[in-house]
Amino acid sequence: MVKRFLSVAVPLLTVLLCCGGCMSFDYVGQKFDPKPDSAPVTFFEGRENIPPDTYRIIGRGVLSGSAKCDDYDRKSEMRAVARKYGADAVCVIDSRIFPVGLYPRANGEFAPPASATADVDDLDFKGEPWQTDSFGEVEVPSNGEVRTRNNFEVRVLLLKNNRDFEEAMKPRKGFL
Repeated sequence: MVKRFLSVAVPLLTVLLCCGGCMSFDYVGQKFDPKPDSAPVTFFEGRENIPPDTYRIIGRGVLSGSAKCDDYDRKSEMRAVARKYGADAVCVIDSRIFPVGLYPRANGEFAPPASATADVDDLDFKGEPWQTDSFGEVEVPSNGEVRTRNNFEVRVLLLKNNRDFEEAMKPRKGFL
């Protein structure tokens, strides 16, 4: 029984740990009752786009991770964090992608599998193996190169609707 449990649990935990480390969110601010997963979260680009007298800033945060994560995953993560802290909206203040390290390109790596052919029998004039793209148009040396590993960072403000903010703060008035 224990062996069977471990044979299922260990691979599942390994996959979760590998996938879970893609992004992290550092938050400083107030926490309100969490919102359900179906609650809408509004996005604003820049503080000037926030409608006046509609929202209150409840906190700020930084979402960071590997640049391999696409915009859809980033927005999903920001929505999940906003719901977790009881926010109604997210305002993106700043975003950037920056290099964090270098790594060598493996020999023979050109594109995703089956989209490139390595012609190791044919050598270019320098005597190095080369590759062509799937259309046979571009020749690229297949010896190792150095590539850049990038991360992203998105600075955000979490916002709560003024009406909901006032209602949520009534029981906290004695603590301020």
